[in-house]
Amino acid sequence: MTLAPALAPPPGQEAPGAWRPVVWAVGVLLLALLLGLHALTRPWAPPGTVALKEARASLPHDPGQPPRPVRLPHVLDDEGPAWWGTVRYELDWPAQLAYDDAAQQRLGLLLPRAGMRLRVLLNGQEIYQFGWTAPPQQTVIGNAVPHFVPLPPSLLATRPHDNRLAVEVQARVLERSGLWPAVLGPQEVLQDRQQSLLLWQVTGSWVMAALALFIGALALLLWRALRERLFLLIALASLAHGVRTALVSVVEPPLPFEWLLLLRWSTFGVYVGFFVLTIEELFEAGLRWVRAGAWAVVVLSPAWTGAALWTLDYDIIRIWAGAMTVFAAVALLAAVLDRVRRRALHHQHLLVALVAAFTWISALRDFVVIQLDFPGDGDLRWMSVGSLVLTLTLGWVLVERAAGWAQAVHRLNDTLAQRIAQRERELSAAFERLQAAERQRAIEEERRRLMRDMHDGLGSQLVQTLNLVRNPNAQLDREALAGMLRQALDELRLTLDSFEPMEGDLPAILGTLRRRLGPALEGVGIELRWEVQDVPPLAVLDSRGVLHLFRCLQEIFANVVKHARARRIVVSTWQRDDQVILTIEDDGVGLPPAQARPREGRGLRNVLTRAAKLGATVRFYDAHPGTGIEFTFPLGEARPALDSGWPPLAR
Repeated sequence: MTLAPALAPPPGQEAPGAWRPVVWAVGVLLLALLLGLHALTRPWAPPGTVALKEARASLPHDPGQPPRPVRLPHVLDDEGPAWWGTVRYELDWPAQLAYDDAAQQRLGLLLPRAGMRLRVLLNGQEIYQFGWTAPPQQTVIGNAVPHFVPLPPSLLATRPHDNRLAVEVQARVLERSGLWPAVLGPQEVLQDRQQSLLLWQVTGSWVMAALALFIGALALLLWRALRERLFLLIALASLAHGVRTALVSVVEPPLPFEWLLLLRWSTFGVYVGFFVLTIEELFEAGLRWVRAGAWAVVVLSPAWTGAALWTLDYDIIRIWAGAMTVFAAVALLAAVLDRVRRRALHHQHLLVALVAAFTWISALRDFVVIQLDFPGDGDLRWMSVGSLVLTLTLGWVLVERAAGWAQAVHRLNDTLAQRIAQRERELSAAFERLQAAERQRAIEEERRRLMRDMHDGLGSQLVQTLNLVRNPNAQLDREALAGMLRQALDELRLTLDSFEPMEGDLPAILGTLRRRLGPALEGVGIELRWEVQDVPPLAVLDSRGVLHLFRCLQEIFANVVKHARARRIVVSTWQRDDQVILTIEDDGVGLPPAQARPREGRGLRNVLTRAAKLGATVRFYDAHPGTGIEFTFPLGEARPALDSGWPPLAR
C-alpha cells in the first residue's frame, strides 16, 4: 500500500493562507532566538570579577624549560608532543582584586573549561582537584563540566599581589585539553555563573540526549509498524545524536579514551549523514549525489577518526567537521532549490528548511568559536539549542507523518467499508433472488412429485374403477366398487398425511400409518401388533421421505395380505448404537429356500429403491415362523446399501 507523504498534501488540499502565518511566526521566533543567543553568549564580565586571559605555561617534567607566556584559551593539541602530558599554568593575581583583610575575603575561581584532569594550587597548597588521583587507565573528562574553586581565606597572602595561583592539567591529545580563560571574583557571583553553565552544558545536554533517544525509539517503533523509510532515517539520526550527546556529556565514561573518541566522532558523522538523508527524503529531491555524500559521511567518519587517532593530528578532525558542516548546508540548499525548481515547495517544507538552517547556523557558530578560536563565549554552545529545536522538529515530522498515515488508513477503511457494504447489499439481493428461485424450484419439484405419486397411486386406482364402471359387459359389484373407492381414498389420505410436519419422528409417522391401514388389515383378519419405542428423530423423514416410507410399508403389508397367509403383523422400532431399526414381521408361511426364491418383483424393487432414497438398508430374514423385513436408518451420514438378499430383477 502506498500512501501520500504527510509533508506533500494531496492536490487541492493545501491551504497556503492557513500555513503562511505559521511560517512567518516560526521564522520570527528563530530569528529572535538567534539574537537572544548572540546577546547571551557575549563575553561575560559582571562587576567585581576579572577574567584571566593570560598565563605562564611550563612543563613540570622538564624543569629546564622556562615558563612561557600564553594567551587563553591555550589548546595543547596545537602544541608539540612535549605538551601532551602534564602542563602547569601560573596565573597572576589581578590588581583589580585588591583587599585589605584577607581573612574577610570570600573569593573564588571559576574554570569554565580545563583538563582533562586538573588540580588548583593557591600559594603552593592544593585546594581543588578533579580526577587527578584517578588510576591512569581510567578515562576522566574534566573539560565536560565547569569547575568552581573557593579560595580559602587562610591561604590568601596578606598582600594581594603576593598570591601565587596555579592550575595543573593532565592533557589527552585530540580532546582539546588545556586551559580556557579563568574568572576571579566573589564566590556568590561565580557560583551563580557555574550553575548557569551546568544547566546549559550538563543538564541541557542530558535532557537533549534523553529527548533524542526517545524520538529515535518512537521513530523506530513507527518504522517497524509502517515500514516507511523516513521513520527509519529519523530513528537512526536521532539515536546517533542521543548517543553522541551522552558521550560528550559523561564525565567518567566506562571506555578507554581512544574508543570514546572513536565512538563520539563516528556517531556525530552518522548523525549528520542520516540527518541529510532525512531532509532529502522529506523533500523527495531524488538527488543521488546528496544521498551518496550522506552515505560517505556515515561510512567514512570512523575511518577519518581512526586516521586522526593514528596520526594524533587534531587538524584532521577540524577538516572533517568543517567538511560535514559545508556538505550539510549545500545538501539543504540543493533540496530547497529542487523544490523551488519543481514549484513544489510547500509551507511544511519551508518550516523544516528554516529549522534546519537555524541548526546549521548554530553548528557553524560553535565550530568557528570552539574549533577556530573566533571571538565568543565558547562556554555557552548554540548547538545545544539548535539540536533541541531540530529534535522537536523531527518529533513534529513524526507526528505529522504518522497522522498522515492514520488519516490515509482511515480514508481507506471508510472506502473499504463502503465497498463492503455495497457488496453485502448486492450479495444479499442475489441471495434473496437465489432463495426465491430455490423456493420456486422446490415448489415445482414437490408439485411434480405429488403429481407423480398421485398418478401412480390414486390415479391408477381411479382409472381401474372408471374402466370397471364403463365396461358394459362387466357385472357391477357394489361391495367391490366401494372397496376400490375406499382404497383410492386411502391413497389420497396417505399422500396428504405425508405433508404433515412430523419433524422426523418415526413413532409418530408409524402411528399415522397405523391409523390409516390398521382397519383394512383387521378387516381381512390380520392383527396389527405395535411394539414401537422412542427413537431419535431422523432428518431424512421430511415430507418426501415420509411418503417413501409410507409406500414401502404399504407394499409390504399388501404382500403379507396377498401371499403370506399370516394372522399377525408386528411393527417394532429401537435404537442400536448410531442406527435406528424398524422391523415388520408376520407369522405367515415364511421365506422359501434361497435357491427357490423368485427374482425381485416390481413391488419389492420399489421398496428397495425408495429405501435407498431414504439412505436406509433393507434386510429380509426368516422370523420362524413367517418373514421379517428390517430397515436400518443411520443417524449420521451413511451410504445406503441396496443388497436385500434377493436375486436381481429379471430384465
